[in-house]
Order: sequence, then structure tokens, then C-alpha cells
Amino acid sequence: MMNPTVTFLTALGQAFAAQTLYGDDHPMRQSTSTRLLSAVTGALKAGALRLSFLDDDVIAGSRPLTELRSWDWGSRLSAVGVQRLEIAPSPPPGLADVEAMLVALRQRLSGEVHGPWSRAGIRLGPLAVVGIEDQSDASELAESLADAFRFGGLGDEIEAVKYLHSEVEAGRNVPMAEADGIVRALAVAMRREQGVLLPLLDIRSYDEYTTSHCCNVAMLSMGISDQLGLSDADTRAIGTAALLHDIGKTCLPIGLLTKPGRLTDEERQTMQAHPVEGARILTRRGLGNSLAATVAYEHHIWFNGLGGYPVLNYPRTTHFASRIVHVSDIYDAVSSKRPYHEAWPREKALGLIRSLAGKELDPHVAAAFLAMAESSTEHRHQLSEQAA
Repeated sequence: MMNPTVTFLTALGQAFAAQTLYGDDHPMRQSTSTRLLSAVTGALKAGALRLSFLDDDVIAGSRPLTELRSWDWGSRLSAVGVQRLEIAPSPPPGLADVEAMLVALRQRLSGEVHGPWSRAGIRLGPLAVVGIEDQSDASELAESLADAFRFGGLGDEIEAVKYLHSEVEAGRNVPMAEADGIVRALAVAMRREQGVLLPLLDIRSYDEYTTSHCCNVAMLSMGISDQLGLSDADTRAIGTAALLHDIGKTCLPIGLLTKPGRLTDEERQTMQAHPVEGARILTRRGLGNSLAATVAYEHHIWFNGLGGYPVLNYPRTTHFASRIVHVSDIYDAVSSKRPYHEAWPREKALGLIRSLAGKELDPHVAAAFLAMAESSTEHRHQLSEQAA
């Protein structure tokens, strides 16, 4: 018996084809719309329908639909900013709702309209827009921050990271489909900036620091991976691990993360527990997240295992991905304004990387980072005072 989600997507593809081939009043278009409604109704019997379109992959919830690898509409939708489609079982959608969804999708596929869309429990748009149960309660501050981020071109990714962290804080599993989608979007953004190191974000709202820091470290790590000549698949895997490297901080009190003064010994000990907590969170997701769990655990350990934290009982060389993220983490940490220090000038931050190479940092990775930095220009999109 065919998977109801596969049945829905098959009907959706047939409806797209009918829209292209037949006029608005043609009976074939009406027939495919009716079949699509029937498929939607069948899929919703198991609960809300949540689909992610990530290039050639279609993900239902958090499970890739391997039987739909030839469904090329997924890559087309992803390319026009429709990376997520959600349909709620209540209120149940009717024929008019399904036809309105088809019109909205067709407009985006043709380039007539861009951005998110919603109606009667149906929502579509970037991963950042859907996947959060209800955004109607968002504060004006959150909306102004989102607008400011969009000025820098990374608004959707920032919102998605915030959602990812909120899921972990609520005790739920890491939504890996969102993490993968964010990394793919960041990779596109990085490559779009010809000759630019990356569009870094300078955040004045300190409780937003961890969110933007994760995106920055992911982009820097992918840039280093490119510089080192790693494959696209390895670069994305490292980007995903970098995006999640500080996920353990979701277990820490916000007051500790934003404390303006020096930490006490007890506070420092609590802070230094976040790599272990991050590895635990990611390990619960299974073996498929072993690289992310490893990087979360190792990103503060010196590359030779002789310093940093957590302290290793038997010093060893850390994973190559951890050494890449370590360089990116340090650079972005000192280059961003924090409650306890001002942002360092670029040359001073680069000088720190040079001084730590061969000691705390892998000299080969540090050299790749410096080569990337020297051949590129860095842009930081700064939030307005009002948004801060």
C-alpha cells in the first residue's frame, strides 16, 4: 500500500502538470484538484503533514522519503524559496483551500510572487517561516529583529536557528531537517557573495548572540572547508556540525550567557559543561549525527588534546571537523560584541589566529583560514539601534 505522503506528493505533481498543460476551466485541472484534496485528506489521518524540500531530497517530518528521489518538483520548490509545506488536520482543508494552495505554489514557481503564504491551516515558505506552531504571539521586538536580519540576507536562517534552539529547550529532539536546510541556504548565500568572506552579522541584542554566532561559525567553517578543497558533501556535513556546535548552551540559564562581568569559578564550570551537554543532545538522535556530536564535544579542546575543555583523560588529536570549527569559533567570538568585551578589530582577531596556530589550533587549518581571509572582504550587517 502506497505511503499516504507519497500519494499526496504524486497528486501534487499531477496537479502541477495539469496547471501547465490545461486552461483554468479544463475538466482535467478540476479532476486533479479533486484527487489532490482526497490525497490531502488521506495523509492527514495520521496527523499534521510537514514536508521539507532540500534540493533533491523530500523529508516528511524528519524522515527522508527515499522512494521520491525522482520527484523533481522538490528541487524546483526549494529553488524558489518553498522549502517547507505544512498542512494542519484542523480545520480540515476544503477544495477551495487546496486550489488556493496550488495557485500560490504556481505563482512562486513562475516567479510572479515570492515569500511565505498561509490559509486555513496550510502554510508554505522557507524553513524559517513554517515549522513553528504559531508565530502570531511574536513580540514587536522579535519582528523588528527579523526585519533587520533580512536586511543582511540571512533572516530566514536566523529564524530557523531560533526555532531549532527552542525545540531543544522544550525537551524535543533536534530537528535535523531544519539544520540541514539552514546549512544549504547558508552555503548558497556564501557562494552568492563573489569575493566576499561572508555576510557576518553584528548583533547588539546580546541574547541573540548564540543564534547569530552559530550561523557565522557555520559559514566560516564551510569557507575553510572550501579553501581546503573538501567535497561539497563534506563541506555541508561540517557546516551542519558547526551550526550545532553550541547546542549545549540551550541547557544554560540565559543570565549566565549574558553576564557582563567575569564569571565565578562555579559559573565557569557550569559554562564549560555545554560541550558535554551538546554531545548528549545530539547523541540521542542516533549514529547519523555522530559528526555533529563529536564537534559539539571537541570544539573547545586543543587540536593536540593537551588543553581546553572538557579535559581528556588520554590526550589525543581531535577530529578534523572539530579543528575547523575551533578556528571559526574563536574568530567569531572575539570579532563579535559581547557583554564582557567589545568586538575586536579584524586585524587583531586575525593576529590571534596566527598566534594560536600550532598551539591551540591546527596550523594547517589556521593557515587555510588566514589565506581565505586575506583574499576576501568581510562584511558585517549591523542591527539598528531600534532593533537592538
